[in-house]
Amino acid sequence: MPAPAPPPSPAAVVVGAPASTSREAAGLRYIERITGGAAAEDALPLVIGIHGYGDRPESYSSLFEGFPLKARFIFPYGEPSGEGFSWFAVSPRFNPDAIAAGTERAAERLAAMIAALSTTRPTVGRPIVTGFSQGGMLSYALAVLHPESVGEAFPVGGLLTPPHWPSTWAVGKAQARIEAFHGDADPRVPIAVDRQGVARLRAVGFSVELHEYPGVVHTITAEMRRDLHAAIGAGVRRAAAATR
Repeated sequence: MPAPAPPPSPAAVVVGAPASTSREAAGLRYIERITGGAAAEDALPLVIGIHGYGDRPESYSSLFEGFPLKARFIFPYGEPSGEGFSWFAVSPRFNPDAIAAGTERAAERLAAMIAALSTTRPTVGRPIVTGFSQGGMLSYALAVLHPESVGEAFPVGGLLTPPHWPSTWAVGKAQARIEAFHGDADPRVPIAVDRQGVARLRAVGFSVELHEYPGVVHTITAEMRRDLHAAIGAGVRRAAAATR
């Protein structure tokens, strides 16, 4: 299984994202986008969008242009990597322990950022996370390693690394709903490992679903984008309804 390499940018699907001024929370820079005609001061569902290896928030955020519902999207920056950013190092050969360690470190930083934003930005419902490639891995990791931080997770082209597969889940422990999306011809983040991780999560009681796309490689197609928008839209509605 090869390590996750720089993916084709999801910005190829939707382009022309407006510029945003970056801010910072818990030591992580981010850009913020308000959707659905809401105002920045409104209490809104919080959606964290995590870019992949070599990408950047400005391009990744364009994937969500035209999102119709009122929500606050936060797109954090990883560490500088070439012309973009990454969340952890990659190597030519898959090393699950190294990737697990990298996702743990990044997930801890993201969890701290989510906690800070949840108190400083007017928020309704539990936060939602989504991401592509490394961002998909981190969406899974946040749901499993920091379940108190996440209400729902929507990983795309990612997987839960084997060292993080839970063998049990304590009764009453917070648990995120997970809905994942993955091309079945992905040569960089093999769907076979994603399927195994999903099966393990299901076995310990998670509500988890994996949508597979025949013949799709390591990218986000127009169909996947449409399905992702619909899934996140349903999550945003659930978050908003939870406070009524």
